[in-house]
Amino acid sequence: MKFLASKESGKIVIFGVPYDSTTCFRPGARFAPEGIRFFSENLEEYSLALGKSLEDVDFCDAGNIEVPADPEKMVEAVYSFARRVEVPVLLGGEHSVTYPVVKALSERFKNLTVVHFDAHADLRNNYSGTPYSHACVMKRILELGVSIVQVGIRSATREETELRNRNPNITVINSLTELLTLLPRINTPLYFSIDIDFFDPAYAPGTGTPEPPGASPVEFFNLIYKLPAINLVGFDVVEVSPPYDPSGITQMLAAKIVRELLLKFWG
Repeated sequence: MKFLASKESGKIVIFGVPYDSTTCFRPGARFAPEGIRFFSENLEEYSLALGKSLEDVDFCDAGNIEVPADPEKMVEAVYSFARRVEVPVLLGGEHSVTYPVVKALSERFKNLTVVHFDAHADLRNNYSGTPYSHACVMKRILELGVSIVQVGIRSATREETELRNRNPNITVINSLTELLTLLPRINTPLYFSIDIDFFDPAYAPGTGTPEPPGASPVEFFNLIYKLPAINLVGFDVVEVSPPYDPSGITQMLAAKIVRELLLKFWG
């Protein structure tokens, strides 16, 4: 599979945001979009599990958005692009790049729900001097009036934990089995935000803030394959950091997530 194949336009637009200016531990996520694209070349266009081919999906790859280092200006640049895209598929970059995409979608879908796969709650109000840190992304999304379903969280501050416990717009899911039961009952448009550190570091070592223990790719893909029809309006894969995975298994996992989600929901 090659994301940059022959298709020059499509309803679904893949785009990269090579940005990691607020990364608080190990930078390197700015190299992810190209790293994911490189390893996607090792994938077939056809998914054996789904029996579908990317040749039948109306998508294109718009390349990377050039963004400034300043977090607020980054948000403006990504938002300006995303609001013109019908179905966004975002290759991060650190997790802060998700906010402007969700902001654009929330203006189009007034009752949007974000399904947040992550090791970290990302609900800080401010971190390292900016409210647009990757540690604050879900707090900013919550302020848009968007509901959040958090899956796999195993790291949070006391304040974040209190917010998760008391806010009615946050649903905490402890297992993928629970999510399989919940998602078909959500009658709103859905957006998947997948931080690669959702997975156990054994399967995804190439990330800035690894946190054991986590899910396995087998568990995740089995969930995706079992899901009935849902109204997915976009998704992202973020926080892949190629410098910490010279083997490429993290980038390969991210590329396969992109392929399987494209085929599952639009194939």
